[in-house]
Amino acid sequence: MQSHPTQVLRPIYLLPALFLLAFLLNATSSPAQALPASYPPDPTVDIPWNAGTSGVADIQTAFNNGRTQENAQLGLHLPMLVLPNQTTWDGMSDGAKALWLINAERVDRGVMPLHGVESNVTSVAEYYADYLLENDVFAHDADGNTPWERLNTNPAIAACHDFLSVAENLMVFATSGTSIPLPVERAVYTWMYKDAGSGWGHRHAVLWYPYNDNSGPAGMEGFLGIGRASGGPYQGPFTSVWNYATIVVMNVFDPCATWDYGEVVIGDGILLPFVMK
Repeated sequence: MQSHPTQVLRPIYLLPALFLLAFLLNATSSPAQALPASYPPDPTVDIPWNAGTSGVADIQTAFNNGRTQENAQLGLHLPMLVLPNQTTWDGMSDGAKALWLINAERVDRGVMPLHGVESNVTSVAEYYADYLLENDVFAHDADGNTPWERLNTNPAIAACHDFLSVAENLMVFATSGTSIPLPVERAVYTWMYKDAGSGWGHRHAVLWYPYNDNSGPAGMEGFLGIGRASGGPYQGPFTSVWNYATIVVMNVFDPCATWDYGEVVIGDGILLPFVMK
């Protein structure tokens, strides 16, 4: 018997409002990069995933429905996505898939793309996904560190980063079965199109625009890392224990002007209750 997915939404992890305001004021006054006057507008209501979960065709259908509904809600003209073919998509890492989707959403809304998937950021995200699953917890500070403190435990990140007010999105899917289809793709979709309960904070993290464009090629800035951990049993934030869960962690950070770019990889029938942090 199938049951409807359950969802718990909590705020994205942001710095206190005063720090955020100070950063935004400084960023928008800087002549170093052209920034949007504000975030791209948010949908007026959630747009649920409306496709299957078999592969690229379903991913493309879901995201294009999200864009079609957003166009209708807001009077926009976002173009439809054309994803890589299934063989190409299957050969991409979790980070590369997320980067493709995130940068498509950013660029089509006039926001500077992220530069790429970075190994140090990925290692932090992978560590934390594993930690949350293995310890049966779900919070931004479950290991005693904030997302920024966790990123700064990596020596390369600690030694060369610019100030950034966002650091992390979390997502967990759980099932009575033994697999979770398309967890990274559906995590990105939910942060973008089904985030009204969090005031669209996760969407804002995906579309975050005050990166300091001072390192690497001009016109792109910011590194992405995706961690994914699967297994069970797992309860975490749910009221009952589930047989199997997949946790997705997205970390971002803004490198300083002297970052070594040699470590960057350029982007290349069960209903699932899910929780988004």
